[in-house]
Amino acid sequence: MNPSMLFVTLLALVSPTVSTHTAAPALVVRQERSVRDRFVELHAANDEAGCKKLWLDNRHEVLYTIDADLEGALATWEKSKAKPDSAAIATMQARALWGARLASEAFGHPIFLDYTSAFVSQNDAQKAQFRAGQKTHGESRQAMKAGDWKKAQEKARECIGNAAPLGDWWGHAMGLSALGAAFVGDKKPAEAIQPLGEAALIYRDLGLVGDEYGELRLLARCLVDTGAKERAKAVIARAIELAKLLGDDKGASELSELAKSL
Repeated sequence: MNPSMLFVTLLALVSPTVSTHTAAPALVVRQERSVRDRFVELHAANDEAGCKKLWLDNRHEVLYTIDADLEGALATWEKSKAKPDSAAIATMQARALWGARLASEAFGHPIFLDYTSAFVSQNDAQKAQFRAGQKTHGESRQAMKAGDWKKAQEKARECIGNAAPLGDWWGHAMGLSALGAAFVGDKKPAEAIQPLGEAALIYRDLGLVGDEYGELRLLARCLVDTGAKERAKAVIARAIELAKLLGDDKGASELSELAKSL
């Protein structure tokens, strides 16, 4: 791929958010009440069946909805570390755990509860480590903008090193995503395959369809470039499925053309 076109592709597919987790492309139908508002109401009523239905009907908003409480609790603690609002923090964390448990039950996957319980379990040093992971992710993306692929790889590895031990699956995926993108920018498609593939799988488990789509598009090109035809076909098929789901007709067309080259 042409280096200049590649750089545009990298920046288009992956958000350079620094201080918070990245958001996937919108896949939300306009509703009278937000999923977040309904979740809060269902928790107040302890309506577990209603919450499971909410999650099943809004698969791609589950993590964002739960994470609002987790980040809210962390931000509340950061405002006054010496004397934090313990009651407010406990309320948000309890609601997040409740929602995560029901999400894991609804989808038959432990990742939501594991991610949330790990977040809630962080001690003060680990909270700082979590923020450091977000910071290094942002630094990796900034290095990519500058075309400094080696620094981008270094910072991406630091992000992974901060996030993975904490059970921060989202941050871990972000670090893997950055590492894979930095390898692609550095013209090392073979090295990019593992982090891109792992990031895509984690994003899929978390219901972050837009992020999964971005990883698969980069991964597909790397697989084609390295001659891994059968895996490339499988990845392209999944990416086309997501392109249609997201309404990316141009992306679906480009992927179809790529498939024809195999």
